[in-house]
Amino acid sequence: MDYDKLHEVEVVTLRSESPRPLSELLPIFTSQGFTLHDDVVSLDRGDQVPPWQHAAVVEVECQLQGQEVFGFDEGEWDAVLLKYLFASLPYQFVDQFIDVVDATSKRLGLHPEFHGRLVDRESLKEEFDRIRSELILETGEEAGSEQLAILIHSTYPRR
Repeated sequence: MDYDKLHEVEVVTLRSESPRPLSELLPIFTSQGFTLHDDVVSLDRGDQVPPWQHAAVVEVECQLQGQEVFGFDEGEWDAVLLKYLFASLPYQFVDQFIDVVDATSKRLGLHPEFHGRLVDRESLKEEFDRIRSELILETGEEAGSEQLAILIHSTYPRR
């Protein structure tokens, strides 16, 4: 099985040409409703979450020179990865994810990248629609379904 076709996570990257202070990020995320959990942030769902679905619409990873960095008090970043756990969320959350990508990229003055290509909100929506179709074609299941979660779980451990 081609595990990439399960679309467990899709990542939009915001890259800076030079390092920037981590301290600039937390106000941007909290203004959009993100929650700080220890030293990472996520945009958590506000609805009742079934046990087989993911509880966050967006997870954030900050990097400096390809290495993950934690915290928002000191240090620097040169890439922000906005993660969407595609297969583990009902498709209705795609629009909220795209809104976050758009707002965050504008606040940081950076262009979003998806699979190595620059995207805007319309092209990202088209990509996610294509991924949704591929997921249904490959698995027969809709994103966020319990059966898809069981299928993905059955692929572990992977070799």
